[in-house]
Amino acid sequence: MVFNKVRSSLIAVSILYHATSAFTQPTSASSRSTSLHAIAPAATVSVPSWVDLGESLPSDSTSTPEQPLVTLYRDTNGWCPFCERVWIALRVKNIPYQETLVNLQDKPDWFLNAVPTGLVPAVMIHTDLLTDTSSSSKEGDSSEEKEKTTPERTLVWESVDIMRKLDEMFPNHGPKLMNEDDAAFLEAREVCAAVQSAGFGLLYGGNATTTAVETEEKRSALEAALDAMDAHLSKVTNGGPFLLGSELSGVDIEVIPTLERFRYQFPLLRNVTLSTTTLRPNLQRWFEAIDASPAYASRVAGDEYSWTAVASTFLRIFGSRGNELTVEQNATIARVEAAATALTLDFVNDSGGADSTDDGYVAACREAAEKLIANHEAVVADCSRADPKSQKELGRSSNVERADLALRMIADSLLNNNSDVNLTLFRNKKDATEAAFALRTVAKRLSVPRDMGGPAAKVLRRRLMVLAQNMEANAKDSTRPLGIPRRSKFQSKL
Repeated sequence: MVFNKVRSSLIAVSILYHATSAFTQPTSASSRSTSLHAIAPAATVSVPSWVDLGESLPSDSTSTPEQPLVTLYRDTNGWCPFCERVWIALRVKNIPYQETLVNLQDKPDWFLNAVPTGLVPAVMIHTDLLTDTSSSSKEGDSSEEKEKTTPERTLVWESVDIMRKLDEMFPNHGPKLMNEDDAAFLEAREVCAAVQSAGFGLLYGGNATTTAVETEEKRSALEAALDAMDAHLSKVTNGGPFLLGSELSGVDIEVIPTLERFRYQFPLLRNVTLSTTTLRPNLQRWFEAIDASPAYASRVAGDEYSWTAVASTFLRIFGSRGNELTVEQNATIARVEAAATALTLDFVNDSGGADSTDDGYVAACREAAEKLIANHEAVVADCSRADPKSQKELGRSSNVERADLALRMIADSLLNNNSDVNLTLFRNKKDATEAAFALRTVAKRLSVPRDMGGPAAKVLRRRLMVLAQNMEANAKDSTRPLGIPRRSKFQSKL
């Protein structure tokens, strides 16, 4: 199957990007109240240190509400579609879990010794912690060749086998996902497999000798498979919107990671639109239902900017196949990069009201703050290094101190849900320009779900871009006395 054949290619991309993310450590979220800070006079301006910011985090920010019953071993980028399947399944079933990120470029010996395939995902089920209310008391093992069982833990690998095992061992956690004895399940899986096969065939199936006619045949095959999926969705019992009805199922989870990529990249790379309200409306309704699923949308889902920004890298890796890129391929890369740049212009309007007390917004601020504080050294270095490892076209700031200060201001505003920032520390136009450059670089380098969940990324990107605008606007006003603070109030608040 084409989908399986490209697995090594997807892993190669994940390896390439492993060392390029400044946000590397998973953190958890907790509640925090909101407040507005008064603006202090310039003489008393004080921006908290990273240590102070870390100590300002609520004591439960780094703790897990429930003891993890599963350890998920996944890729560092959150791009592996097989890892995403398991990631979503754990969240849908509401199974307490923790994550261990595996460097695919340098896999540790303990992982290679434990998992014969050496591939992610894998899960360790802590069977010693399971109770009758959380697990099955059923004995036996239907897939001995793919798991090892001890009195205290069970290791499982391969995404579909993992989801089966989660159903078996956690019957009281959420819905059963893998109803593979159901004819409707198998039919839906076949429909989705056709879409995936045709999609990867169009995306990666060509070479230097592929003719325009052959490419069009591949495009037509994908269009036909998408039409078939839309037709299938129109006939689902109870009207959908998911593949088996009104509830998210294992077959939905199997295909979500692939269609997420196709949805954002195919219009740019292959001139294929998957769905709109008028084109394949049932598939569009499926996407909307998936997007509204908290288990997926709050942490696992990628976003349009991230998939657009990385598309040119995918094309450079897989498009050339060891040869120079063609004129057409270079034109596609230029078009994709222009689309990514255009999307950055929407960052300032992409997170809702700055003073919102909505629980979701507050949680997003908190997650963004925790990620930034936990990884501040790497983030500061990434936005100011002279020799960037990736996305070199973005450029980097040359002033580490100003970049560090500006990012501490961002973290402080996120922690307190505070939309007021004192800009008197950036009166010098050169300092303001360098700091603004650093903030924009961080916003553009931020990738979802690699670095954080979509809602948190929206909040952080917006604050980064708005503060960059405010700094530059404030620095242009050279008539204001330095002793009089200026409020960060450009055209929109942080």
